[in-house]
Amino acid sequence: MTSLVYINLQDTDYARSIVDAIVQDNPHAEIQHQPSMIRIEARGRLDIHRETVEQLTGSPWDIQEMLMYVITLGGNVVEEDDSFSLHWNN
Repeated sequence: MTSLVYINLQDTDYARSIVDAIVQDNPHAEIQHQPSMIRIEARGRLDIHRETVEQLTGSPWDIQEMLMYVITLGGNVVEEDDSFSLHWNN
């Protein structure tokens, strides 16, 4: 059985645009809206792509800026110039 990876973001306008990009790139992801927090989880892997975020926001995306809104995450992090990924080594 593949384990869940997850990322919890503060519920802000900026974070909601990131969530929209995550959903677009990861249709298998499940979104949970909780008080002042959005939890995104998926089996095995979750990818956030710069191109998708920039298309949805209309502005350049700095992955480091997103990290200011992260509450917690679960999975191994792979951070590249153009993407941020969570996965487990199964």
